[in-house]
This record gives sequence, structure tokens and C-alpha cells, in this order.
Amino acid sequence: MNKKKMRWIPASLAVMIMFVLIMGCSKSSTNEGTDVKATDVKATAGTSEEILKLRYVIPGTAQPNQDEVVKLVNDKLKADGVNVQLELKFIPWDAWDQKSNLMLSTGEEFEMLHVMENGAVPAAAYVGRGALQPLDELIDKYGPVLKELIPSYAWDAAKVNGKIYSVPAQWRLETASSGELGTLGIRKDLLDKANVQVPKTADEFIAAAEAMQKASGKQSYIQTEMDVTPVFLHRTYDSWPFYVDYREQIAKVDQTGKVSSWLESDEFKQDAKVFRELYTKKLINPDILTFKTEERNKAMELGDFTFTTNAALYAAVGIKKNNPTAVIEEGYLAPEKSLLQFLAFGNTNAVPVTAKHPEAAIKFLNWLYSSKENHNLFLYGAEGKQYTAVGERKADFIKDKDNQPYYFPSWMIGNVKFMLFDKDVPDAYLKVQTEAPDMKVDLSTVIGFHLNSEPIAVEYANVLSEIKSKIIPIKMGVQDYDKYFPAALASLKAAGLDKVIAEYDKQFKEFQASKKK
Repeated sequence: MNKKKMRWIPASLAVMIMFVLIMGCSKSSTNEGTDVKATDVKATAGTSEEILKLRYVIPGTAQPNQDEVVKLVNDKLKADGVNVQLELKFIPWDAWDQKSNLMLSTGEEFEMLHVMENGAVPAAAYVGRGALQPLDELIDKYGPVLKELIPSYAWDAAKVNGKIYSVPAQWRLETASSGELGTLGIRKDLLDKANVQVPKTADEFIAAAEAMQKASGKQSYIQTEMDVTPVFLHRTYDSWPFYVDYREQIAKVDQTGKVSSWLESDEFKQDAKVFRELYTKKLINPDILTFKTEERNKAMELGDFTFTTNAALYAAVGIKKNNPTAVIEEGYLAPEKSLLQFLAFGNTNAVPVTAKHPEAAIKFLNWLYSSKENHNLFLYGAEGKQYTAVGERKADFIKDKDNQPYYFPSWMIGNVKFMLFDKDVPDAYLKVQTEAPDMKVDLSTVIGFHLNSEPIAVEYANVLSEIKSKIIPIKMGVQDYDKYFPAALASLKAAGLDKVIAEYDKQFKEFQASKKK
């Protein structure tokens, strides 16, 4: 499954997160546990008795007992006077990009689409294709709960050309630990066994990984993904903070708003040099370019790593069961430096232009977020049957006769205000999910910016192809930077790199100017 497109979650841990996230109230929220008045929901239902279909197109496959839970949701919608009937339309992960785009391009009618902002096609790209409709008037009329619950900075980031095109799913704090923020997962027991301190610099990181690998008595590697930028290293550079598009790895934007070519930067060269040392010392898997997601999943489940960028606390429950002696912590290189937040949200839900009743989506979302009861019913089923509450913050997922629990993926549509978590998750995980970090947070200049790749579609695709074939081996240290980069750069230039950077710079300047109006 191509789960790397899920925002804020590394590909290798997407399945595990489904079992970790259950639902909950944000401790940091000023409205913790507060439900919106029922009249705010019923007032949006309208006077018509016509039942409006809400066909919700989402990636993945149906969960156990999905039909039963959807029926409960529809019964509750009816009882609450909301004239909407939910229908889920799943598209398998391996067909998601192709089939969802086909549905939009052929004019197939449905009412709501899940969008992954850090995936292949963010909302702005859909808008550029004319696939989505603006929601401002619908939200004003049918979404009083949405306007109250979702913060203004998220609404601003949901705008394209001044109009709102999606409803953000704020299922987690955007400052929660992640590879995008530069978080490192640490096998603290191996660190202690090697008698070394938590590293703060790149050199200390390399030395610690060597010592931990030796202490483990086997080839324990640093587990990371090859198709993302190593923010954890960037924190150690003098030029920090700066933004690099996390997966595309084409553009760099500093805090003054200057756009430049990431691959031609001194920082990228530093990345390549560090990874070359990691590779030659066999501190990352020698087969990193062909290392399968399933293999990385297995290593994470077993706690088989020294360090990882793959969200260690998410995996802690599984690791505890498979490797009881493993002690998992998270931290940062250069911990004295600030975090850099560059996304207002990672997942969002939009309405296609083909929807004849777009209000169905807004009515449903308004109902969903109006109470903990509604939110939990859809995401986690009936209390006592699909889950059992364990205190205020946790829950026990109940497995069916086939030993499978029910859950609807929280990252698609959940809200951190209502979230509880699996009864076995560490308290440290709860803290990073629901509380503001202790570290200073800088907001990137790119928050709310969406590159429309349509004007450079050919060049953009060609550059991404060249990055995959020629840059990734250099970036991961498999090939030496000094020997191979000049030819790779020539290929990038021929593919249209300069045109892509120029268009990025043009659109970003327009974005900055629009914010001053």
C-alpha cells in the first residue's frame, strides 16, 4: 500500500497508527470535552425532508463491521434531524492516485473527497485542475461548528486564491513529533548499554550509531525513508531554520522568504556527505535503495534499529509486545534550536465540482464535530461493542470473532479535541499528541502556500523522475557526491529544474504579496 502519502505519518508505520490512535480531547484545548449545542447542528439541516447522499471517497479498504457502524451513524444523523446519509467509497491504496483522478476527470458524481496535503496531489493541485468547488458560502450557512472548532490559521491555509476549498482534519497537533519536524526515535536501552549520551551534533550522531550497533551485537541500522528530506540533520546546520519540500526535495525556502534550488545548496551537499559516511560504515542498510516497506515495517515492529525517523513512539506499543527489553524515546539533534512548523494541517476533506448537493458534506462534518459522541461513533463504533473507554484519555479496541478491531482512520477526519488513545500507548506519546511542545516553535514562511504545478507539469514530472533515478542514490550515500553529482545536476537542468524553481519563486512571491493585502 502506498501509505507514504498520508500526512505527518511515515509510510512504514501507517497501519500501526490505526491501532494507536483511538480518539480524544486535547488537553491543550480551551474547550476540552465541550460539545456544541444540538441546535447548532439541527439548524444546519434545512427544512427539506429529502435525504442527501454523502458519498465519501477515501483511500484504503473497509474495516471490520464497517457497514454496521455506518448504519449506526446514519440512524444517529436521522435522529438528530440531519438529512444526510453516509456512504463510504474505498479505493485501494495501490489504485488511489489513478482511480481518484479518473473519477474527477470523468465527472463521476460524489460529495466528498479525502485529500492528503503532503501527498502527490494536494488540494491546490486539484483546484488548479478545476476539480473542487469553493466552500465559503456553504460553511457560512451549514458549518457553525466547523467555524468555531477549526482555528483561523488552518482556514487561511485551506484557501486557494482567497477561497476555502476544503475542511481541515486536525487530528493531531502539527507540532507533534514527526520526521517532518526532525524528530529522532532512539533505542535508549542500546544508547545506555553503549555508555554514550544522546547526540546533539551530526558527528555525535554517527559515533552514537556506531557504538549502539556494536552494543546490540548485530547489524542494527538507522531506519529511515529514502524519499524524504532528513530534517533531523538540517537542525544541526548554521542556516537552520529553513524549509525544504519534504518529499519532492526540489525547493528551499528560508525564513526571509528566499526561494532557491535545494539540490544545488551547500546543505544538500552536507546531507550527502553525512549519509555517505553512514553508508560506508554500514550504519544504514546496505540495500537501502531496494529495502522494501514491508521489511522496514518488520524492523520497526521489532524495535530493530539504533535511531529512526519513522515515528518511534507510534510504534512503541508493537515494540513493547515484540521486544520487551527495548526502551524507546524520542529527541532532536541540536535540541536548543527551535522547531519549524510548515503545515497548518496535513489532511483535509474537499467537495468535487460534480457534487449536486455539496451541502451534504458540510452538514455531515458539522454534525460529526458537534459532539464527542458523534465523532467517536463514526471513528470507533459503539462504545461497549467496538471499544471500551479506559479513563478519560484511553480506550481498549475490542476485536471481533476474526480477531480484528474496528476503526475508521483517524488521520482522515478525526479531531484532536475528541481523541483518546490505545490503552497501552506510553504517556510520552499522549503528551506529544495533545500538548504544545516545550521547545520554541517557529512558523515557516511557507505555511498556507500551495504550489500549482500545472504551468510546469512536464518539467515538474521530469525533474521528479531525475531525482528518483539520479539524486536519491547520492542523497542516501550509495554514490559519492563529488563523483556523481555534476552529471546528475546536468540531467536535472536538462529536465527543467531552473524553470521549476523560477515558477516556484514566482508563485511564492505572489502568495506573500496576497497576505499583505
